[in-house]
Amino acid sequence: MLTDGPSAQDMMIRRSARIAALALCAPLVGTITGCIPLIGDKFTFNCPQPAAAGLAIAVGARANSPAPALPTDVRKLIVDTMNGCGKITAIRVDGRPSIVDAAVFGTQARTKSNFAIDQKAFLDRVSAMIANAKAGAPEANVLKALSVASDVAGAGGTVVLVDSGVQTTAPLDFRRNDLLSRRPEAVAKLLKQQRLLPNLKGRKVIMTGLGYTAMPQEPLDDRNRSTLMNLWREIVLSAGATDPVIDSNANTADSAVTSPTVSVVKFAVGDIEPDCDTLAVFPDGGAVGFVPNQAEFRDPAGARKVLATFVAFLGKNSTAQVVVRGYVAHYGDGNLSQRRADRVKQEFAALGANNRIAAKGMGWGPYPSVSAPPDERYDQKNRMVTIEVSCAVR
Repeated sequence: MLTDGPSAQDMMIRRSARIAALALCAPLVGTITGCIPLIGDKFTFNCPQPAAAGLAIAVGARANSPAPALPTDVRKLIVDTMNGCGKITAIRVDGRPSIVDAAVFGTQARTKSNFAIDQKAFLDRVSAMIANAKAGAPEANVLKALSVASDVAGAGGTVVLVDSGVQTTAPLDFRRNDLLSRRPEAVAKLLKQQRLLPNLKGRKVIMTGLGYTAMPQEPLDDRNRSTLMNLWREIVLSAGATDPVIDSNANTADSAVTSPTVSVVKFAVGDIEPDCDTLAVFPDGGAVGFVPNQAEFRDPAGARKVLATFVAFLGKNSTAQVVVRGYVAHYGDGNLSQRRADRVKQEFAALGANNRIAAKGMGWGPYPSVSAPPDERYDQKNRMVTIEVSCAVR
């Protein structure tokens, strides 16, 4: 018998399918979301050939570091890796970093509704892997965690570090070395010479949470946080990574766990005392800050007082050399960074410095990466001046 339209029973089935589709598009448990609309019924999924490159996530769910939070870009990367049938691995960041679990998406689904169910189940498993990556050993070895993550990600893969970056084990024990007063390039060079760097060649590296701590570790000020970011950026660059991404979004959550214990690190407060082989970072909100869109100090007296400490050191060290680097927000004028660096150099000369001083305008700042598109979330972080001091050997 012919009919003019679908039966009431058909309409009910279709309505149920639409409701199911909406339910599957809801956020999943944990930090990852994913969904697929249910249109039609029959479906076949084949993994791409070759499969997507590996994704390794090193998670610092440990004492003194905020409970890990995945940025939106990383959550999207997880979904993309799943759909590309790449291996996703979770690594714990503690005193003895290790692999927690790994998974590769697969499905035998023959309908879109079942495929969506399998996707959700897989993303739930990845969320559980990340949630289970809690510290199991005392202290924190971030460098080793990067090495483990690099190995499992493989060539062409992506390494994600979710951690404060405050290491308390050799060879980067922040308790025993004044690491944040040393030039990042010098620290990275020494690690490379001693063959202590991971092999990150051909890997993409994303770091989030750097410089954000949880009690009893005291919060880092802007200067120490910026210097810590610069140090890890230089380390991964020296290890072979290309254009690492540093997500500087704040994470002020409490730690996920309080044991095993991690030693508290005492960071210097205030401006770094100039010395041979040091790097001082001056965020725009500090003493060496500038009037918006200009190359004039907001607080000329304050800037002069800070820079005078460098001039006093230079006067006692004739072989010392200085490189001043200026940075601006992503939407800023590249020439402005050069003019600001020149302004600091001029102040050095006015204060009587006779040493070799170079001024370099670096244009857009390095966060989240040097090739990233404009993003107002990183503008203030990118407005800064750095002063690097090195001493030539006679």
